[in-house]
Formats: sequence, structure tokens, C-alpha cells
Amino acid sequence: MPTRQGRIIELLGRIILVREAMISLIALGLVVLFYFTSFQHKFLCADVLRTMFTAAPELGIIVIGITILMIAGEFDLSVGSVSGFSALIAVELYVLGFNPFLALAIVLGMSLAIGAVSGLIRVKSGVPSFIVTLGMLMLWRGVIYILTAGSTLRFPVGKTHPAFHNLFTGNLVGIPVQFLWFVLIAVVSALILNHHRFGNHIYATGGNVEAAKAMGVNTNRTKVICFMLVGALSAFAGVLRASRVRGFYVQQGTGMELMAIAAAVVGGTSLFGGVGTTIGALIGVLVITFLEYGLIVSRVPGYWFRAILGILIILVAVVNWLVERKRES
Repeated sequence: MPTRQGRIIELLGRIILVREAMISLIALGLVVLFYFTSFQHKFLCADVLRTMFTAAPELGIIVIGITILMIAGEFDLSVGSVSGFSALIAVELYVLGFNPFLALAIVLGMSLAIGAVSGLIRVKSGVPSFIVTLGMLMLWRGVIYILTAGSTLRFPVGKTHPAFHNLFTGNLVGIPVQFLWFVLIAVVSALILNHHRFGNHIYATGGNVEAAKAMGVNTNRTKVICFMLVGALSAFAGVLRASRVRGFYVQQGTGMELMAIAAAVVGGTSLFGGVGTTIGALIGVLVITFLEYGLIVSRVPGYWFRAILGILIILVAVVNWLVERKRES
């Protein structure tokens, strides 16, 4: 008969095998840590929470797309540049007199085309997505510099079109609308991944391409659609940010690709495809957000954030690898 200690160890082992539970414990641990180490315990004050839940969705929406693409076994390093380029085009169209809703629709269509191009190059040429999207990263960032010459553009949509501003960057009963969009997109993505045939195709494609083809899955089409989805979500996040800060600056989106992949990995998404969840991605974004703002309110120098995040990514990746080995055994 197992001892009490043995039962506790077995229970803990089962908890560790559930990625979302492990990530949630990390998030909870960060909240407790920063509450007690922050200046005057301000980590959980209303102003800090409002700031976190306003800024986090701009990364989180991209992370959802990256997570789905990584489950399919691919990467996209161009999301930051596509996000910035899309925001630039939306602002430029607004300056030319376009209604911001129409500008957003045009930008979303454009970003779907950009994603399709990346996906088609990947599946038709066989060039790794890492290389294809690295080229796209440089291409669209270069186009941003060419079109703006380094200048900043104003986007005062809150004054001219308050309905647009309130719908995408306003507040609803004290909750930032961006966060509600983030949660809505996460829920819809989770339903697709877990309860729709296309979700099964994504997991099958990332898990074993040849087996997926043998089951009749069009793996190339699945990957292209995932690239298109990433492009659209990156564009949407870019426009949200431009609306929130009321303008566009040339560095918008820089570094978002690495942060998005980091959040996906922290959220339990496998680097080898076939494993990951939208809920894990959401929690991964919260972990990174708690870490960043927790260090700020704890008055830790900002350059510590990248170093600590790097350590966290390595630890989570190692734990995920151990979990996979445990499940296989």
C-alpha cells in the first residue's frame, strides 16, 4: 500500500505532467514574489494591473498566431515587421482620408496575402520557414524605413472616430477592450484547435507530416493557412497599438518576433511541432508580462528582464522535454 509521501509524490507528478498547471504555478509564483518585493506592494494595484492588461494583448494576439503555427511545425520571424508595416499602412490610409474601419479591413487583407506568400514559398521551395521569414522580417522592416524615412506619424483616431477607438482600445466596465479582444481570439482559437477538423489537421501536420499525408491531410494547405492567420493577427495587433498610442513610430514591432516565440515556449508549445495549446499561450503571455512589470515596480534595472527571461525560457524548455520523456515512458 503506498505511503502518504508516495501518494503526494505521485500527485505532484501528475500535476507536472499538465503543462497548463505548471505554467499557472509559475505565473502565480511571480505574482506572489513581486507583490512582496515591489515598492510599497504596488504590483497588484489598479494602475499597474490596468497597464499590464492594456499592453499584454498587443503581444498576446501575435502569440496566439505563433502558437498555432508552431503546432503546425513552422516558425514566423517576420511577425514584428508585419505588425509594424500593417500599422503604418493603416495610419497612412487614415491620413489619406480613409475611414479607419475600412483601413483596418484593407490591412487585414494585405497581411493575409503576406502570410500566404511566406507560406507558399515555404511549402513550394522547401526552404526552412526560419530562413523565409527572416528574409520577410528584413524586407518589411526595410520598407517601413523607406516609406517613413524614420519619421513618426500621428493617428488621432480617438478624436475623429471615437467609435473605432472605443471598440478596439477603449474600456468596458473598467477592463481594457484590447484584453477582451485577446481573450476572445484565444477562446475562438482554442475551439478551432480542440473541436474542429482543421485543428486536428494542424496537430497532425506538426506531429508527423508523413503520417498526416497518409491520413489524407493536405499539409501544405494547412501550413499556408496558418501563415496567413499569423499575418492577420500580427496586423490586428499592430493597428491596436497604433490606436492606443495615437501614432506610428518606425521601431514599432521590433523584437516582437522573439518575444512571441518566447511566450509560446513558456506556454508549453513544442519547438518541434505537434504540441501546444491556446490556453498555454495565454498564460505564457501573462508570465512574461508579470515578469516585465514586476521587475519595473520592484525597481530592478530594466536590462535584467532579458537575462531573467532567457533563464526562464531555458528552464521551461528543459522541463517540457522532461515531461515529454515522462509521457512517452
